Amino acid sequence: MKTKDTNADLEQVEKGDVYWLNDVKKSRDIVSEILKFGVNQQQKKNIISLLALELEDRDLMISIRNCIEPVENSDSSNSGTSKTNLLYPGGIEDE
Repeated sequence: MKTKDTNADLEQVEKGDVYWLNDVKKSRDIVSEILKFGVNQQQKKNIISLLALELEDRDLMISIRNCIEPVENSDSSNSGTSKTNLLYPGGIEDE
């Protein structure tokens, strides 16, 4: 009886490995397709940053974005005079 249970467990592990390997292959194919466009370093960073926004895990998304785009003006945040800059569609707000 133990051999049947062991075989069933082994089949489950193998199926899980196949799914995982297929996911990895699909991910590598996507990366390969992106690289065919001849993207530069900045574009790769932008793609990674945009993909991070699609993650369900908010903490992971923030960690990845902080690695790609480190928090700027860290000195100004300590001084208490940090100013938020807004982008307005079409240009400056008063136009």
